[in-house]
Amino acid sequence: MNDEIIQSYLKAGKAVAKALHLAKLIVRPGAKFFDIATLCEGEILKQGCGLAFPANMSLDAIAAHYSPILEDETKVPEHGLLKIDCGAEYDGYIADAAVTVNIGGDKGIYEDLVTASEEALNAAIRTARDGIKVTDIGKEIYKTIMKYNVKPIANLGGHGLGQFEIHDPPFIPNTPKGADNSQLIADHVYAIEPFTTNGYGQVKNGEETNIFEVGNTKKKNMKIEERALVQKFKSKFNSLPFSPRAVDFIEGTSNINSVIDKFRRKGILNGYPILVEIAGGMVAQTEHTIIVFNDKVHVTTTLDNDL
Repeated sequence: MNDEIIQSYLKAGKAVAKALHLAKLIVRPGAKFFDIATLCEGEILKQGCGLAFPANMSLDAIAAHYSPILEDETKVPEHGLLKIDCGAEYDGYIADAAVTVNIGGDKGIYEDLVTASEEALNAAIRTARDGIKVTDIGKEIYKTIMKYNVKPIANLGGHGLGQFEIHDPPFIPNTPKGADNSQLIADHVYAIEPFTTNGYGQVKNGEETNIFEVGNTKKKNMKIEERALVQKFKSKFNSLPFSPRAVDFIEGTSNINSVIDKFRRKGILNGYPILVEIAGGMVAQTEHTIIVFNDKVHVTTTLDNDL
């Protein structure tokens, strides 16, 4: 990995750190999800980066993949756990990080879930190094979470990050089980994200989908105007996930939603359904992106991330 690529990862990482710092300042009861997401995404763009994916704002039992829809009127409640997950890219090199805001500052299970997730991430980063098995990282995450009498989510975890690729191998588990013998490798970049819950410990797909990505664009029998629209999606978003809020080449909310629905049915666009804890348990998440070097690990998604 040359210095130019490293600097791209660091630039994206600092942009995400600033967006999450802003999120923690502006999340308050009564604030609109739409406004918070717009401000966080705007901070990433202001830093000279692109969006690696739209801001995720997942409340309580929703573990991931809720991003405000067009004209979304959802407001932050008085109490709950709100996961803010942001991604930035610079020249396609990605940073991915998340925090959980305990909206009401509540003690008990609310505080325990957040603390367990944060401490598990710290333990995972301390453990991470060139050649470490991902299952060994999962052991540290699991051991730390269980100290707080809550559970990890077994079918969610960290992942590799490639150029314009959000989810590269390997899967980095939050438990010692269910993973292969993959290892972290020097000069590679990974996102580590412990999820905690007071529910069953697994998620399922929910009914709602509001994040999309370009899929198969080589469909037959497309009209000329459809092919032109497909090219606009591909040019703007590449292979990265996007929100309909970012579609600025179609006018009108109903028209945007109509095109996305049609392209999903045709397989031109794929969707990311929201992920919901199967027993309705509350969920907390904390995440950082790391670069693994031969002799050390460096966290990119902090405000002070200089090497």
